[in-house]
Order: sequence, then structure tokens, then C-alpha cells
Amino acid sequence: MRLTDVLLQDFVQPNYDCQGFSSGKKNSGRTSRQDFQRKCKSYSVSTTLDKPVKENEQLQEKLDALHEQNASLTSQNHYLKNRVETMNFELMQSKTKATLATHLISIPKLKEQIVNLEAEISAQDKILKDAEDRLDQNQKTAMEREHVLERYQKGYKILKIELIEQSKQGKRAQQQRNEALLNVEELTRAFTKYKAEVTEKLEKAKAEDVVLGERLINCEKEKEELNEKCISYRKDLDILEEQLRQLKEENHNTKQEIKALEAKNTEMTSMLSQSDQKIIKLESELSEKEIVLKEKNALKSENEELRALTAEQQNHLKLCHQEIEDSREELNILETIISQLSLSTPEEVDCPLLYNSIKLAMKEAEVQKPGANLTTCTEAEHLSNSNEGQGNSRLCDLETEPVKLIRNPGGKLAEIRRKCQQLELISKQFEKVRQKFQKEIEELRTKLIKAEDENSALRTSMAQRTSQFQTIQEDLLKKASKTNSLEREIRKKSSQLSALEKQLEEKTIAYSTAAERNVELELELMGKNRCIHELETTISEEHEKITSAFEDEKLFHLKQHKEMEKQIALLQTQLEKKHQQVTEQEKIISILQQEVIHKQHHIESLDGLLIGNREEMENQNIKKDQGLKMLESQLTEEKIKVQQLESALNVCKEEVALYLSQSQENKELFENQLKERSEELHYLQKEIKIKGQTIQDMSEQNILLQQTLHHQQQMLQQETIRNGELEDNQIKLEKQVSTLEKELQKQKACAEDELRKVEEKLHLAAQEADLNRQKVDGLNCTIRQMKLEMDQCKNELTGMEKEVEQLKRDGANKALQINQLDITLEELFKTNRKPHKKALQKIAELESTLQNVCGELKITLTQLQELQNALQNAQSSLEEKNIAIMDLTTELRYCKDEIEDKKQELLDMDQALKERNWELKQRVAQIAQLDMTVREHKGEMEQQIIQLQCNLEKSELEIKECNKQIESLEKKLQHSKDELREKEFELLQRDQEINQLKKKIMKKTNIAFAEISSVKDDSKLELNTKPRWPLPLWLCCIYVFVF
Repeated sequence: MRLTDVLLQDFVQPNYDCQGFSSGKKNSGRTSRQDFQRKCKSYSVSTTLDKPVKENEQLQEKLDALHEQNASLTSQNHYLKNRVETMNFELMQSKTKATLATHLISIPKLKEQIVNLEAEISAQDKILKDAEDRLDQNQKTAMEREHVLERYQKGYKILKIELIEQSKQGKRAQQQRNEALLNVEELTRAFTKYKAEVTEKLEKAKAEDVVLGERLINCEKEKEELNEKCISYRKDLDILEEQLRQLKEENHNTKQEIKALEAKNTEMTSMLSQSDQKIIKLESELSEKEIVLKEKNALKSENEELRALTAEQQNHLKLCHQEIEDSREELNILETIISQLSLSTPEEVDCPLLYNSIKLAMKEAEVQKPGANLTTCTEAEHLSNSNEGQGNSRLCDLETEPVKLIRNPGGKLAEIRRKCQQLELISKQFEKVRQKFQKEIEELRTKLIKAEDENSALRTSMAQRTSQFQTIQEDLLKKASKTNSLEREIRKKSSQLSALEKQLEEKTIAYSTAAERNVELELELMGKNRCIHELETTISEEHEKITSAFEDEKLFHLKQHKEMEKQIALLQTQLEKKHQQVTEQEKIISILQQEVIHKQHHIESLDGLLIGNREEMENQNIKKDQGLKMLESQLTEEKIKVQQLESALNVCKEEVALYLSQSQENKELFENQLKERSEELHYLQKEIKIKGQTIQDMSEQNILLQQTLHHQQQMLQQETIRNGELEDNQIKLEKQVSTLEKELQKQKACAEDELRKVEEKLHLAAQEADLNRQKVDGLNCTIRQMKLEMDQCKNELTGMEKEVEQLKRDGANKALQINQLDITLEELFKTNRKPHKKALQKIAELESTLQNVCGELKITLTQLQELQNALQNAQSSLEEKNIAIMDLTTELRYCKDEIEDKKQELLDMDQALKERNWELKQRVAQIAQLDMTVREHKGEMEQQIIQLQCNLEKSELEIKECNKQIESLEKKLQHSKDELREKEFELLQRDQEINQLKKKIMKKTNIAFAEISSVKDDSKLELNTKPRWPLPLWLCCIYVFVF
């Protein structure tokens, strides 16, 4: 619309300065470029911005708009000044070229016009001063806001550095955790070695116990006492086992509660992520609505401009009608004068008639001045034709009148002839002037037709360009949506990878448990094999050793009873310690629950703050929209006023242009217009080329990003295929393990059946051995309890490690979010300067993430290979054990035959047992030594347990330190949020100050326009009071001469 306005002004203006037009053209080009760049920016950054950043961008856009408006106003003022100077120059030329008659007629009018123009120029100077003051104020506000933005940038950089340091600390903590896990694995290996040694020693002790048990068949009384004691001990052990089961159940319940709390936390995090996505969607919708509102406001402004143009044209038509009516009234007055003068002589009547005809011709020429509308031009032609007829008729009357006057005397005839000749010359001059005016009217018509054609062509070209821009904007929107969808897919795939990693960890735990089960089964098999070997050795030993061992065994049993009582006391103390540990763990769990509840309250408070901030932002957006509407209305009013002033100047120019008859100037005008239009076309073509190049650059960047994303998708697909293959291998291995376990169970069942048969046959001989075995089983139960406790500790460690991993992941997610915000801020600040660097940074980040993922996958592959090696070793050991079991079954068959043969020998040897009790005493000493070794081993195991507890405490301290770091990060985030709120409040205060200044400026402009209107009204009243059509001097002279 600006281009069309400038072209219309150029057609109306005969002489003007090219600099004003070029400045307006440059400003319009700059505004179009800036608008296009802003749109590109708004579409490229749809996502990922904070509210304060958006508000800062909006404020910057407003400042840019104000700068552009101020620049346009200054260019318009310079343009008007140049016009006034050209008008003064043209007036001077008109003064030098005009004749005396025209000079006498036009001097008073020109003086009045000059006075009006000077008043208008003074008003425009005032407006210019006000605009310059506004410019100064706006520049000051812009500088202040730039300083504020620099402060924000510094704060963001500091936060970035802190987050990088925290991420480094997290990596160090991960390294420490990995080292601790390696230490635990080494300890477990050492523990297994110790277990193997202890099992070997126990096997030796069992062999000796079996030898002694076979020799102590006749000790029935002592057996009964021992049985009673064993029954009491069993009851105590059952009570202790029930207590342990209760404790296990309580631990299991607490673990389930912890899992439920973790599930709730995950749900809360998912809810928060959903709320964040909703917020992003709403912000994108708001941006789209703001764009639509801007377009609507632009259309409204264009409609208002068109309405103003129509109103100006209507006012111009009304003025023309008023002038026509005034001319008619003057004609009526002249007719009355003619009727009054009809009483005089016919010579006196003819002169006023000629005067009136001349005056009518002049007024018709003046009425034909506004040649903008074709209707008025046609009406003026009809009037001129009618007046020509009247003039011709009157000239004929004048030609007939000399015939009448010939009869009069000679002196009068000569005078009348002279007057007639003078009148004829005057009429010829007026006819020449009329022909000139008709030629000029025709030229103006051709100019109007050409201008309308050019305007229509320009409008069509503008419509095509707007459609092209709309298509480009739609393409950019589609590309932005595609990029968002690709980012979502990447996030989904990263979540899938994390889930697969969790599954791998769970499966590694399952493999470790399976390996432990295999170890336990191996130990049981070894124990049974040793029992069989012990039986064989006891049968092969001599009867003499049995009698000697019987006496020794009595003393051994007494000592063993004492030692078992001491062991029970120690076990009770250990149980009390474990109860205390369980209570401490319950306290820790309660503290963790309280922390979870506190965090939930904190999250709820944050949600409330988010809702409040949203409401505040909505209110602020409403206020800003209202302020924009007010500014737009003010701008439209100022534009209307400027257009009114331009119309007044154009009227003055038209009045001055009637007195000029230079055709060379018109030719120069047309040539200048053609040159300017060609320059405009070249400028527009350059802009189109620049925009095409920018679009090509953007498309190339999008293609590169799509290629990188495609490569990442291929890598992820390959990783998923590898994970699937590993899972299949794991399932196969699990199936093989399950089949081996089933086979072992079957073999166990067969062995148990055979052993039952053997026990029925050897019931009398194996009672004492059963007692000893029960003792050994008691010891085994204690050892198993210790193992279970160790397993529980390991499970607790794994649970704590999972919690630590979850906390680290949460911290990593927060760090990623903050990094994303920093990246988006840097992209916003560097879009105009360094667009290529952004793409490189993004590619570097994506490559770093890919490298991290590849490293993690390599680690998982190494772990899986280790597990596969362990499983292969287990399978080989199981095969060896199966072979040993087959050998043992064959040996058992031989043993059964030998046992049946030797039953009779045992009955004969009962009497010899009493004689050989002294040999048992010697064996008691040996058993005491074995007990000492067992105690030493127990002490070593307790030390290992203490070390593991110390490691647990260290891990708990590390977890507490991580929690403290997380709390400090949360405090820093809250502090940053508070600072952002304070800055938002300061920005609101500054907006209010700007609005107040705008109101003051509007009041001043209204007062100035009111003064201008009052001055115009006064000038109009002065013009009305003066005589409108003063008679020229030469007509008065003729009138006096005639009379």
C-alpha cells in the first residue's frame, strides 16, 4: 500500500525531489526484509523457549517497530520539506513569468495560500520536534533493555558453567560406584574361595564323625540324652527361623512399599512431562493466534486508509459542487444587474453582456481544474460547449449592432468600432486559452488511464507475491512440524534403549542368582559324595578303632555340647544386632518416605506457581494486545492527518499548475517516473533473489539434518537387532539351565530313594551318625542363614544402587533440559549472526551423544560375553558332576552288598567297643583342634561381613551427598526463577512508563491538531468575509469608458 500511495502522490505532483521517494522506497524494502526475517525466526524457534525470553523478543520487536515508524515519519517529514521548497521555487518562477493581469488577479490568493502554507509548515516543524523527542526516548529505552539482555546472557553463561561442573561431579560419582562394584565382585570371589576351603574342612570333619559314629553303636543312654537336647535345640532353632521369616516378610513388605512409592514418583514425573508438553502446545497456539491478529490488524489499517481516501475524494467533490453553486449565484446576480441596466441604452447593455460572457468562460475554466474524476470532466465539457454557443450568439448580436449604429453620427460609430475590435481581440484570446485548457485536460485523462493500468498491474503483482510468501510460510511450518516429530521419535527410542538397559541389568542379576544356586547345589552334591566316602571308610576300618573311639567320643560330646551352647549365645547376640540393623533400616525408609512426601508437596507448589504464572502471562498478553490496538489506532489517525495535509498541498499545487504552460516539465516528469519504476523493479528483483538464496540455504540445512537423523535411526535399528539377538541367546541359556536343574532334581530324587532304602537297612547302625549329621546340619543351617543374610545385603545394595541410578538419571534429565534451554537461548541470540555455527554445534552434540551410546553398548556387550563365559564354565562343571554322580551310583550298589555282609560283623563287635573307649579320647583332641579351625574361619567371615557393612555405610553417605547436591540445584533453580520474576516485574513497570509517555505524546499531538484545525477555521472565515470574485481592473476601466 505504501508503494501505491507514493505513486499517486507522484502523479499529482508536477515537480518533486527524487531523494524523498528513494528514502521511502528504502524504508519500505527494509521493513519488508525485517518482517520476513522475523517470521522466519518465529517459525524456526517454535518450541523450546521460556516465557521471559519470548517476552524479551516481543519487546525487541516492538522497539524495532517503533524505530521503523520513527524512521518512516522522519522520511515523510523530509519529503514534505522538499515539497515545500519545490513549491516555493515554482511560485518564484510563476511570479517572473506571469503577466500583469494574471499577477493582479493571483497576488491576494497567493498571499493567503502562502500564509496557510507557512502555518502548516510551522505545525509540521512542531510535529517533527515531537517525533525527534520520541526517537531520543525510544533510543534510551532500547539501550537500557540491551543492557538488561546482556546481564541475562551473563547469568545464563554462569548457570551453564555450574551445570557442566555438576555433570563432571556426577561422572566422578559414577566412576567411584563402578570401582565399588568391582571391589564387591572381588570380595565375592574371595568369599567363594573361603567357602570352598571351609567345605573341604567340613568334609574332613564329617568323615571323621562318620568313622566315630559307626564305632559308637552301643551308647544308647547317651544317645537318648543327646536326642532330648537336640530336640530342645531344634525347637529353639524353629523359633529363631520363624522370627527370621517374620523379619524377611517385613523386609519384603517394606520393599514393596518402596516400589509403590517409586511407581508413584514415575507417575508424577510423567504427569509433569505431559503438563510441559501441554504448555508448549498452548504457547505455539498463542504465537499462531498473534500472527493471525497481526494480519487482521494490517487488513484493518488498509481498509481504514481506503476509507480515508474515499472520504477525501467526497470532500473534494463537495468543494467542486459548492464552487459551481457559487458561480450560479453570481450568474443570477449578474442577470439582475443586466435587468436593472436594461432601462439604459442598448450600447450600455451590450458591454455588461460581453463582460458576463467572459466572466462565465473564466469560471468554467476554473471549474474544469479538478480533472481527477471523469464525470466532472464531462460535465465541464458540456458547460463549455453551451457557453461557447452563448458567446457566439452574443458575438452575432454585436456584429448586428454596428448596422444599427451606422445610422448614428460618425464620432460615435468610430468609438463603437474601436470597442468592438478590442472585444473581438479579447474573445479570440479567451478562445485560445480555452483550447489550451482542453488539450491539457485530454493529456490528464491519458495520464489517469495509464496510472490506473499501472496500479492494477502492481496490485496483481503484489497479490502474487503475497500468495508466494504464504506458500513459503506453509512450507516452513510443515518442515518445523517434521523436525518436532523427528525429535519425539528420538526421545522415544532413547527411552526404549534405557528400558533395554534396565532389562539387561535385571537379567544379569538373575544370572548371578542362578550361578549362586548352582554353587549351592554343587556343595550339596559334594557333601553327599563325601558322606558316601565316609561310609565306605567307616566300614573298611578295623573293629579295634571303634572301641577306642567310643570312649573318646563321650568326652568329645561333652565338649561339643558346651561349644554348641556358646555358639547359640553368639547367634542370639548376632540376631539382636540384626534386629537393631532392621530397625535402623526401617527408620531410614521412613525418612525416605517423608522426603518423598516433601518432594510431592514441593511439586504441587510448583504446579500452583506455574498456573499463577500462566494467568499472569495471559493478562499481560491481553494488556499488550490492547496497547498495540491503541498504537495502531493512533498511527491510523496520524496517517489520516498526514494524508489530509498532503491533499491540501496537492490542491495548492493544482491551483499553481494552472498558471504554468510548460510541456517540457511534463516530459521530464514522465521520464523520471519511468526511471524510478525501473529502479523499483530492479530492487524488487534483487530482494526476490536474496530471499530465494536464504530459502535455499534453509532447505540445505534441513536436508543435512534429515540425513543425520536417518543415520541415527539406522544405528538405533542395528542396536535393537543386536539386543534382540542377545535376548534370544539369554533365553536359550535359561532354558538349558532349567533343563539341567530338572535333571539334577530327578537324579536327586533317585539318590534319595536309594538312600532311604539304605537307611532302613542301617537304622540301628546309623542313629549316632544321624545325631552327628543333625549337628552338622545345624551348622549348615547357620551357614545358610549367613548366606541368606549376605544375599539380602546384596539385594539391598542393588536396590540402593538402582535408587542412586534413578536419582542420577533425574539429575541428568534436569541437566539436559537446562542445556536445551541454554542452547535455545544461544540460538535465539545468534540467529542473525551465526546460523551455520548452530548447525555445527547441533551436529557435534548429536555425535557426542552417539559416542556415549556406543560406549555404553560396548560395555554391555563385554558384560554379556563375561556372563556367557560363566555359563559355559557352569555347564562344563555340571557335566563333570553328572559323570561323578554316575560313578557314585555304581559305587553305592557295591556298598549295599558290602553293608549286608558286614551287619553280622557289627553285632560281634559291640562287645569290643567298650574296650576301646580310650581310643576315642585321642580322637576328641583332634576334634577340638577342628573346632578351633572352624572358629577361626567364622571370625574371618565376620570380619568380611563388617567390611561389607562399612561399604554399605560409605554408599549411603555417597547417596546423601548426591541428595544434598540435588537440593542445592533445586535451590539455585528457585533463585533463578525468583530473579526472572523480578525482571519480569521491572519490564512491566517499564511498559507502564512507556504507555504513560505515549499517552502524553498523544495528548500533545491532539492539542497540536486542534490548534491547526482552529487556524484553518479562522482562515476559512477570513476568506468568507472577503469578496470572492473581485473584478479585474481592466474590466472596470472598460465599464467606466463606456459610461
